[in-house]
Amino acid sequence: MVRSQPDLRRTLGAAGRLWAAPEHHHVADDWWIACSGQLNVNYNVAFCQSSDPAVLIDHCLQPVLDLGRPAIIMLAGAGLASAQQLAGAGWVVVGALPLMLLTHRSGPGGGGAGVRGLSAQELSLARELLADTYGLDDASALAAVPDSVVEGDDMGAWGLFDGPVLASCFTGIVEDGLFVVWSMATRHQCQGLGYGERLLRTVLDRQFDEGVSGSLLQSSVAGQKLYRDLGYQVVEHWQLWSRPRWVMANA
Repeated sequence: MVRSQPDLRRTLGAAGRLWAAPEHHHVADDWWIACSGQLNVNYNVAFCQSSDPAVLIDHCLQPVLDLGRPAIIMLAGAGLASAQQLAGAGWVVVGALPLMLLTHRSGPGGGGAGVRGLSAQELSLARELLADTYGLDDASALAAVPDSVVEGDDMGAWGLFDGPVLASCFTGIVEDGLFVVWSMATRHQCQGLGYGERLLRTVLDRQFDEGVSGSLLQSSVAGQKLYRDLGYQVVEHWQLWSRPRWVMANA
């Protein structure tokens, strides 16, 4: 099934329901907003693909200002034409990240030894790993890996254990037939040793067995090689805007 770029953009936004607070999660044709309400800038996100400045201001900029938390506004497609509105409000470009899509199995599952879905009791291990890897505060880590992630059939948290140690983990949710990956982290001393690839390859193989047609994610700069090795391809790059003090505080 061929999916258009606007459809993929909306799918990623809809999948933000995994970690966004329900009252701060809204998805429309030309914009979406997914905010946890916590202090980490990466978990308060708005997106615009409309060239109409009013859409950007009314549905992205003003809501995140009203939220009063560090946030990022992402622009893609026709939405790039409204960038001047953000510049005029004192926002700056802080980078660009790729939207990446996997459309087929990339190979065998890579061996499932040590890989399992996390139980409710093990979610704290994933939160601790995310906090250690990305410097999340406790409340943001709880938002990234909420208790509800193990309560639905369409979402979950997975980990690869090396003995008793959680070496790598991520959360995922099925949206529009795609398996959307969020919050992947690998313990610092385990990075570069294949843990993340083995974990994701194993879980992707199981997801394809259960009927998904592909996988979608937005990669960090550091994660792109891993995802490319698994067969993900860049669909497009999204421009990221924020306030300098928010991003500097998160560095």
